Amino acid sequence: MKLDSLKQTALDYTLGVLPKEDSLLFEARLEEDDDVRKFLVEAQEDCASLSMTAVPASLSNEVRSRVMEYCEPKMDFDPFLSTDDISRLRNNFSFSMNRYQGGDASVDINDIQQGAIKNEVLASYDHLQNLLPLISGNSKAAAGEFDDLQSVLRSKPSLSQGVDQILGHDLKSENPVSRSVLRTALATLPSLSFFSDRLRENKANLADTRRMFYLCRDQLKIMRASFKDLDPEGLIEDEKLRLHGAGLLQTKWWGAEHAYFSSKGQVKCGHFFDGPVTERCIEFAEYDANMYCLANLLAPRSSTGDFHMELLKDAIPGATLAVATAKMSDHEHRSLQEITTGSSVISGMALQDYYLWKLIEDSMLRGHRSTDLKDLQERKTYGINRIKDFTYLWFAWPAVL
Repeated sequence: MKLDSLKQTALDYTLGVLPKEDSLLFEARLEEDDDVRKFLVEAQEDCASLSMTAVPASLSNEVRSRVMEYCEPKMDFDPFLSTDDISRLRNNFSFSMNRYQGGDASVDINDIQQGAIKNEVLASYDHLQNLLPLISGNSKAAAGEFDDLQSVLRSKPSLSQGVDQILGHDLKSENPVSRSVLRTALATLPSLSFFSDRLRENKANLADTRRMFYLCRDQLKIMRASFKDLDPEGLIEDEKLRLHGAGLLQTKWWGAEHAYFSSKGQVKCGHFFDGPVTERCIEFAEYDANMYCLANLLAPRSSTGDFHMELLKDAIPGATLAVATAKMSDHEHRSLQEITTGSSVISGMALQDYYLWKLIEDSMLRGHRSTDLKDLQERKTYGINRIKDFTYLWFAWPAVL
């Protein structure tokens, strides 16, 4: 484990936000590794300094922001959980033992009729595969040395250009091939392209590379799930039985800066339960894509520049409940509601948001092993609600028992 990564783990352990299984591994290393003990003491001293001094001179900005966010009161979700929509979901949720194991969202890469789009998808996957080791925990970039990473990024066209090229084509969201292309272009790639452009322009920091790592890894998983012949060996690994916990989601989202194209939002996380969310990596790719779609819908509309993401297990028997909420104006809420309900003619930039919601609907059908979207809507398996100045988006996913 690189020293910077070890320092981050020590800080997360001190704050109490390190997932349980990672905490146990960290505690085991305490007995045999001097560096682990040293970094733990430093993290504890930093946190103590923050609580005891008004202006700690030696405390890093990252430590300060993470500690202060962790100390903020958690958002009260009781009003949301008491709404008629969630009561209906609670009373009508249907648990299925037949979990999603992959395949339903997948098409062949050669099913893409437009040669330019197919070439862009192939080039993007190849580029991201080469990029991933340059931003992993053992990379120079993870230690704050960006030269090699910037050199690779600048040698290729910007990822944002690739997104623009794909979205510049006439894509019908009802077409399965188009849905796979849209999921590739709209779930994580707009945010990944934002941070990669910051690196290209010498405006990035260490937190950006950590965010890029999660985005790049998730984008590759989503692309493999969307095009079954893109990386058959990788897909085989993704389909193996392997539990994925809520802690993985908390680690990547807690305190993160999220971007949807040029719109940014700071992510605040509160209630994340401790336990498995999915049984396979390919199922986790579905969950990831849905979380990114929720974030993409909220980030441009938040009136405060931030939004909350929560992951609840006991609110709905037999389900995990993912909730994203932001304070927004009545106008922004109405526009989002029109997009999610299809109650008006949608065009321009709103069409991309409409596609994001359709991607979530597709995933609900797969995750609940259903062919009846209207039934899922009526049972409030996913939806939108408004409480005072806050808009809530959510989806329920079968729990791992």
